[in-house]
Amino acid sequence: MAIDACIITVRNSSTRLPNKAIIKIFNEFSAIDILIKRAQKIELPVIIATSNDPSDDIFEDIAQNHDVKIFRGSLLNKIKRWHDCFTHFDIQNALLVDGDDLCYNYEIGKRAISLIKKLKVDMVLNPSNIICGFFTYALNRNGIIKLYDVARSENLDTDVIHKFIQLANLNTSYINLNENECNKEIRLTLDYVEDLNFFKKLYENISITANGNDIVSFLENNIPIKNINYHKQKDFLDNQKKFNKSIK
Repeated sequence: MAIDACIITVRNSSTRLPNKAIIKIFNEFSAIDILIKRAQKIELPVIIATSNDPSDDIFEDIAQNHDVKIFRGSLLNKIKRWHDCFTHFDIQNALLVDGDDLCYNYEIGKRAISLIKKLKVDMVLNPSNIICGFFTYALNRNGIIKLYDVARSENLDTDVIHKFIQLANLNTSYINLNENECNKEIRLTLDYVEDLNFFKKLYENISITANGNDIVSFLENNIPIKNINYHKQKDFLDNQKKFNKSIK
């Protein structure tokens, strides 16, 4: 019987911040520990989707320690990894949770999984004005088949998938956002040293499973912490645009 799931996409071969998923953020909790705890709030099966590269062997133990599933597949082509994960676990609908997003908003995730089932679209996207790091995508079986049809090569780099979504001509919808989930100068994703410093300071002060409302309220009342990493957002967006232009 097909299932719904949260798929956490993660690997250790980042060039900007190597091994960032296993860096300790608060007490004994690493970045991936925090993300798993947050994903579990959605109350769907959680699957770590990582690569077959030896550098990602550590996620086997992490999955076991958290009592979550693991799937290992393509190193570069995360679309293929998702496709093979969908097939292996017989997934119908999934939340794709980026391993960089240590404040993943599980409340948005719950709304997104309901929306994709209600509308029966291929994919639920995030609007451009969302707080960076709050939500990635919801995707169904039909959507991943279409994506895989335009990105089959094991060696294809699909780190940023916007262009592939366009090429696959997916039937999509956007998640509706509450006022406190958008139009904020807040950056909640882990790519740079400044982001690492930000998350360490944030989780010194609030629970690792704090909801989106509490995270935003805290940051709007603690501007020096909010400002630790927001200036890196332009670099982040520029790098995404550069990657998308490289896709033919």
